[in-house]
Amino acid sequence: MAITPSRPSTGISVPGKQRPTFLSPQVIASDRATFVAAAMDAREAWLEGVETYNDHQLVEGFLEECSATGSVETRITYMRHLHRFRSFMRSRLELGEREQPGERFLSPGDTPAIDAFAQSLRSLVNTTDPQTGKPLMAKSTYNCIVASLSSFYKWCGDPARRAMTGIYSSPMPTKLQMKKDQRKAKSLNTEQLYRVFDGARTSRTSPTKRRDEVVLRLLLGFGCRATEMVNIRWDDIHLDGEVPRLHIRKGKGSKERWVALDDIVLERLSQLRELQPPSEWLLPKMNDPSKHITRQGLWKLTRRSGKESGIHVYPHLMRHSHATISYRETKDPKLVQATLGHSDVSTTLGLYVDENEGDSSTRHISHLL
Repeated sequence: MAITPSRPSTGISVPGKQRPTFLSPQVIASDRATFVAAAMDAREAWLEGVETYNDHQLVEGFLEECSATGSVETRITYMRHLHRFRSFMRSRLELGEREQPGERFLSPGDTPAIDAFAQSLRSLVNTTDPQTGKPLMAKSTYNCIVASLSSFYKWCGDPARRAMTGIYSSPMPTKLQMKKDQRKAKSLNTEQLYRVFDGARTSRTSPTKRRDEVVLRLLLGFGCRATEMVNIRWDDIHLDGEVPRLHIRKGKGSKERWVALDDIVLERLSQLRELQPPSEWLLPKMNDPSKHITRQGLWKLTRRSGKESGIHVYPHLMRHSHATISYRETKDPKLVQATLGHSDVSTTLGLYVDENEGDSSTRHISHLL
């Protein structure tokens, strides 16, 4: 009579033994090839005596490589979102708020905990602040946090490093992203812009009100992102050649572009130079000209000027205003796209026309500056 060996029960536990780290629920549920690969990696790591990283080491390793362009802002954003998730995990496990030495909550990944974390964030999105009438958390912020966590686990689960991370498959639940609301681009009209300029010039709270006005006019004229604006140096302004141009070196995704200027813009630049201490930076800190102002400093400047005029102003609103007005003046979306540094014209207007060399939308709205 043939004897069929019975399969061991999955509920059997061996004293003194723990389930191997690589046998996380997501690995167990994976296909055969993924499971075998994870087992082989774990075996090699065990034979070589490799110890997996703790949570602090995981996060630091990820932050060193999270930005292909070395963006400090990207690193800070990831760090803030991962810190939020780690704080949630400590609270969930009733371990207090402070980081404990050698914490190991992130590996191999806890799918139910991640789902609970996402639910806690969605509750903020779905709760309205009675004072502002706005959600406690924007959908875009929620999606950014989820994307950051997903990128972290994707990095950890890379075959080249998973033996060190102990994360052999991403524990991220599917379909966590929330659908964004369709938003109409906001911009200021000509009358509102002049009110903002006037608010900056007549400010009762700013010791650099004349400079603030010129900065706002140039921010509108260049159509820069805030990060691009604060990183401009004086030697990025080239006066050689037929047309003076601004060289924007640190564009989004480390892309460079050139913005053609005219005499009105150059006059504003001359005024700016006279209103601040000598520096290599276009917008230096007034108390330390060796450094440029921060993005937060630029945001405060625009907000302060807008408050004087009763208009909510921020750097990106000036960029949108540039796009709206310059397109109205030029009817050339390709030109506006090139000036703003969009990789796709559909981001600008969704239309395709030829780009005019030696021109920029900055030159067409300089009469406003």
